[in-house]
Amino acid sequence: MPTRRGHRPAPSDSHLGLILVDYDNLFRALESNTSKGDQPHRFLIAMLSELRRYLQDEMGIRATRSIAFGDFTCHEIDAGLIMNDLAASGVEPRHVQASRDRTDAEVSLTIHATELLHSRSDLGAFIVLSGDHWYMPLVQHLQTFGKFVFVAALDLPPNLTALHSGVSDSYLNARFLLDSRSRETLKEGRTTENATQADGTEAPVESAQSRAPKEVTVVEDPSAIHALEIIEEFFGQYEEVYLTPLLRKLTESLDPEDGEPKDAVSLLQEAGAVWLEKRRGFPYDYTVLLVHAEHPDVKRVREAFAEYTTNAPGADYDDDEYDDDADDDVEDEYEDEVEEPAR
Repeated sequence: MPTRRGHRPAPSDSHLGLILVDYDNLFRALESNTSKGDQPHRFLIAMLSELRRYLQDEMGIRATRSIAFGDFTCHEIDAGLIMNDLAASGVEPRHVQASRDRTDAEVSLTIHATELLHSRSDLGAFIVLSGDHWYMPLVQHLQTFGKFVFVAALDLPPNLTALHSGVSDSYLNARFLLDSRSRETLKEGRTTENATQADGTEAPVESAQSRAPKEVTVVEDPSAIHALEIIEEFFGQYEEVYLTPLLRKLTESLDPEDGEPKDAVSLLQEAGAVWLEKRRGFPYDYTVLLVHAEHPDVKRVREAFAEYTTNAPGADYDDDEYDDDADDDVEDEYEDEVEEPAR
């Protein structure tokens, strides 16, 4: 992972990005995951807003344009309303007449991305928002020209770990671009028609927990348990936690006698309660921490926290701690001294 020192540089030409939305595919995925009466395009607009924030604050990418490709007349909602709402949120609606195979928007998006690849050398990043179209050929093609690419999709490829690392790191679970209430509204699971294997059976969806450590031991150190409690309190709503804000929060919250935050995290790793994974970022890669949901100490801490919050319904926790950008020196120091244990 490249060393990061000081604050993130201001976006330059190489940090300019383009967001391309496969509107038809994403709309169908949202429509099949929401109840009748919901307006899927509202979810889509919320996802785009958070995606722009995520790109700017977490990855240093300034999205100069957002374009949505689709046939806006083939949905129950009035096409004019959809296109007006998209335009009001800063998205250019690009109408594509749909045909029977429903791939017209995908083809138009791919062609447009390829054209801009050669006509806009200042674009350093291409981001695709989709339902279950994964754009692997496009990802690989853009990467050969040195572009940063990732696809935010509601349904990810079933076997990400089997893909080449440069491709597997190019996917983001689009559900986490929504707030917790909206995520609860969406039904879980793979629902769109393309989510099948060659034999016609439903493709298995790989969960993060399938990569959890296989061997676990009891966490005996009190400081490590305290760290686990802090992780649950401030970051428990997230599937994965950025390492930098986590270490900062541990530094603020642990007692001096608890020792260094990185030592507590290392103890949790050794016990199999958490694990670290690298993520491909722009302009720098980064590290996330994931919690092993089936670890006995994790279960115990979560049960205790759930009971506490039930008995104290007025408790208010500041989610903004997670989103703050911070000096990354603390993560560099951690990674220089601690290696991820083999699983």
